[in-house]
Order: sequence, then structure tokens, then C-alpha cells
Amino acid sequence: MRCLLFILMIAATAGGDSGLVRLSELAAPWRITVMTDPTPIREGLADIAVLVQDAESGEAILDAAVTLDLRSDANGLRLSLHATRSQADNRLLYAAKFVVPAKGDWTVQTTVRRGDASAVVDWSMTAAPPLPPLAAIWPWLLPAAVALVLYAANQRLRRSRGAVAL
Repeated sequence: MRCLLFILMIAATAGGDSGLVRLSELAAPWRITVMTDPTPIREGLADIAVLVQDAESGEAILDAAVTLDLRSDANGLRLSLHATRSQADNRLLYAAKFVVPAKGDWTVQTTVRRGDASAVVDWSMTAAPPLPPLAAIWPWLLPAAVALVLYAANQRLRRSRGAVAL
């Protein structure tokens, strides 16, 4: 039982590698897969990761240049980002970590270049408003609350056993 509780506590805080798949498209000569984190994307810190694979073999391409051009028509904002392997948590991916400056709909143009070949895929995302401060940090407060509840239950059980033994 203790093992199950421990596993559930760990699983609740675990994160997948590179977030939600937004797009996986064949753009000759590659398959381009785009992932975003967090889910949902919110105003504030975000991560866009791109996996570039050879369309025929499925082998990861590790020497491409990947750029992301983000545009929000409602806010009149534009961002241009370079996704690099050094920013990625997984070395098979190209990633750009950045701050989403405003909530709303964003159009993203992902461009991949390698030698003379290039491909462009377009996709969109909606950035939600930022989380309230307490909602953003609750996972960090949860272990302390669980520890307090377990301590209180332990003390109550000890008192009840002591009263029965007299």
C-alpha cells in the first residue's frame, strides 16, 4: 500500500518528454513533428520542440537549422526564434524556450533548412492566460500537506492505541 501511494505521488508530478504533439507532417524530404510544453500553452514561459526526421528512413536529422516565426494578429506581436539542440531536453530535438508575451491565438511558421533543402510547416496555437500564483505552485506544496496529514494520522493512531492499552 505504501509503495502504491509513493508511485501515485511520483506519477502526479512526472512530465512527458517535450509536451503535446501539435503537428506531425510530411514536408519533403522530412517528417516534421512539433511539440509544445506546457499544456495548455499559457502566457509566460513556454517551450516549442521540433523533431526532424528523414521521411524515408525515419532517422533523426541532427544538423538542420530550425526557425520559428510566431505571429499574433490580435495583438500585433511577432517573434522570431531559433530552435537549437542545445536548448532541448532530448538531444534528438530542436527546441526554443521563450516567454509568450500575450494570451490569444498565435500562428507559427516552422522552417527547416539543411544544405539546399528547406521545408515550411504552418500551425497555430492558443495561449491561455497565466495561472494564478497559487495554482502555479501547488505541486510544490502538495508533499508538505501530505506529510502533515500522515503525521496527524500517525499521532492519532498512537493515542488511540495508548488509551486502549491502559
